[in-house]
Amino acid sequence: MSDFDASAFCTAEEIQLGSRSRSPLQERSQQRVAAALQAAGQLLERIGPEETSIPEIAKESGVPRASLYQFYPSKYALFAHLAQIHLLRVEYIVKAALLDVTGKSWEEIVVLLTDRVADYYDATPVASILVLGGPFSRSSYLAQEVTIERVASIIRRFFALIDPPLIVPEQPDVATLSVEISFACMKHGYFRENHISEITREQASSAAIAYLKVWQQRGLAKF
Repeated sequence: MSDFDASAFCTAEEIQLGSRSRSPLQERSQQRVAAALQAAGQLLERIGPEETSIPEIAKESGVPRASLYQFYPSKYALFAHLAQIHLLRVEYIVKAALLDVTGKSWEEIVVLLTDRVADYYDATPVASILVLGGPFSRSSYLAQEVTIERVASIIRRFFALIDPPLIVPEQPDVATLSVEISFACMKHGYFRENHISEITREQASSAAIAYLKVWQQRGLAKF
């Protein structure tokens, strides 16, 4: 089990992400939500999403069940909130990685980003369960797709600025599709091996690079 600590892991803004009934604006409410998220993460690792329930989360966290239902009408709403937090962390990781790519080609950057994201999922079992093993609800699916689009937009703009640049079309959205391809490889690797192996990482980056090169060769992407 990882040392997942939601109280340290979640900012106040992240705690606000998943509120369905009302926002946990008061400090006490925020503390309760953070405790519930931490307990949910521990339960997900220990007994899995099928057995994790609001009553179990209440018992594990010490937060009254009635209080939990004020913020999460179901365990899937809580799962969606927790998944959003991890997806936001993945976005941060991509942004941070792009600060240290001086002199690298776009292909090398794709490999680097794949490894950094895979490192996070491998080090954070809850993120793997909820994102690679999910989504468990439509809201989680939408959050996942929005994150992929945001990450792709960051990468697209960055590739246009490197030397030599890689310009990819927005219609079709080549950058987003390349991220989707890499993500699909990670999901498959997690399904098969319960982690993202070196072979899966290589296939994820190679597949994305190959797709981008197709557009390069068609003359729709330029160095």
